[in-house]
Amino acid sequence: MISKMQKFWDKQAKGYDSSERQFDSVFKEIIFQTKSSLTTDDNVLDFGCATGTKTIELANSVRQIHGLDISTEMINEANRKIIGSDLKNISFAQGDIFDNKFEKATFDKIISYGVIHLLDDSEKIIRRIHELLKPNGLFISSTACLKGKMALKNRLEFNAYLMIKKLGIFPLHLNMFMPENVENLIKEQGFEIIISETIFHGITISFIVAKREL
Repeated sequence: MISKMQKFWDKQAKGYDSSERQFDSVFKEIIFQTKSSLTTDDNVLDFGCATGTKTIELANSVRQIHGLDISTEMINEANRKIIGSDLKNISFAQGDIFDNKFEKATFDKIISYGVIHLLDDSEKIIRRIHELLKPNGLFISSTACLKGKMALKNRLEFNAYLMIKKLGIFPLHLNMFMPENVENLIKEQGFEIIISETIFHGITISFIVAKREL
């Protein structure tokens, strides 16, 4: 049975890239910083990859990268982007991070951009990420801190989302984080914080590189 969350993201898929263009500059910075933590020997999971734009940008920096998303339509869009390309080290699949096909200690790095603040079971999922990483593997994330500073335009848009959410039209969970909340959340699931930076681009974003503790 398709969940409300999957249906929501399926509907967003066609216009997702257009809606994300406003964040191009911040994601260029995040991608640049992420690449400095990757090697060409890495097997990487991009959890919540959406239409795969960022997954594709990272592909030449790693040995293998696998994009995973709950939305079938997002994955369809991602797969269209690599048709006819020479990227042989990239794959996309619709699914759940708890799928048994993912064995423990499989990945060198797990990436998740703009996902943690939308999870109602964030502790459970970050523990699963810890489980899927090899010893000393890295979890690299960017997270919207919705309790933090926002530009006026973004604050007005966010307040509109909250109104829609109260009406039941917007089905997503929203974690009201400050940057320190994100850092503590990740540390509490068995990670050592290696890099923790706050980026402001209309909203406050927490960028973290964390190492799986043995």
